[in-house]
Amino acid sequence: MSDRPYWLGFHLIQHIGAVRMLHLKQQFGTLQAAWHAPEHELRHTELPQNALNALLTRRKQIDLNCEIDRIQRLGVHLMTLDDADYPVDLRRIPDPPPVLYIRGHLTEQDSLALAIVGTRRATRYGRDATFTISRQLASRGVTIVSGLALGIDTAAHEGALAANGRTLAILGCGIDITYPRENIELAEKIAQHGAVITEFPVGTPPTGTNFPRRNRILSGLSLGVLVAEAPPQSGALITAETALEQDREVFAIPSNIFNKVGQGSNQLIQEGATLVMNAGDILDALNVAYVRVTTKHETERVAPENDTEKQVLNALETDPIHVDDLIRLTGLPSHEVTATLTLLELKGLAITNGPMQYSRSPG
Repeated sequence: MSDRPYWLGFHLIQHIGAVRMLHLKQQFGTLQAAWHAPEHELRHTELPQNALNALLTRRKQIDLNCEIDRIQRLGVHLMTLDDADYPVDLRRIPDPPPVLYIRGHLTEQDSLALAIVGTRRATRYGRDATFTISRQLASRGVTIVSGLALGIDTAAHEGALAANGRTLAILGCGIDITYPRENIELAEKIAQHGAVITEFPVGTPPTGTNFPRRNRILSGLSLGVLVAEAPPQSGALITAETALEQDREVFAIPSNIFNKVGQGSNQLIQEGATLVMNAGDILDALNVAYVRVTTKHETERVAPENDTEKQVLNALETDPIHVDDLIRLTGLPSHEVTATLTLLELKGLAITNGPMQYSRSPG
């Protein structure tokens, strides 16, 4: 039996989080050994008394096989900190969730993600702006992360889906509960074009204390956070604060100065958040993400269309090369080479490095 059921078992025990699980694994070699360790050995660990008492009591009550079967019957799979495909950026936050319940699938593309958050009581302007920017980003290969709530979250997910892009919904409740109920159909679409994710055990209701904790996953999975429309002292601003603590970029869409619903977004801009009017503002600020989007995803979508484009592209290197050298290497007329370079640049397959200097986009 792998350690996966034991990650789940410890996750179901109060007062034992990722740090304590890793400590137990280090002490006993595996979480399986720690789970079955006798009481006198557990008392020699650094577990505080409340965590030790909870472990000694609850491990007798939890049937790990039944818990795993219940999750599988829901069409859900578990991801743990032990898994090689656990998201790298999320693993690096101070308090990564030891277990994720996932309906759908995470992919390599999801490392290029942006969280979009905002008020449930969004204005028409806020919803339209969110939908448009989300669609623009998703069409460029950026995964949109949000919280499935009404208002801004819904617009963010729907914008990504409209672009046939990927989107992740992070829940503040168990994976078997869709909150709000109005978004049941949307949640199904997200699971088919991304993933619905939570760290909360099956059956956990959407209580108010869950959402601030959920927010660290929103930002932890993302390169940055866009606050689309938010009043002062809102959950979206808490997410922005968490993003800064995790060394993520913070963006905000400017709002009507006479409408309180967007005053928090405007305040963020005053405090230094990047003002956003379109997807390009975000891609330009996230230089690494922009390069990876244009090379990884655009090159997959747009390939060389003819032999001339293939010849010129094959002659390009990651180091800059002068147009005259490309003409010599390809044996093509100068006008064909320069015209082809322009097309390759538009497709994101080549980049300009100065006057008459070109290179292949880094892959």
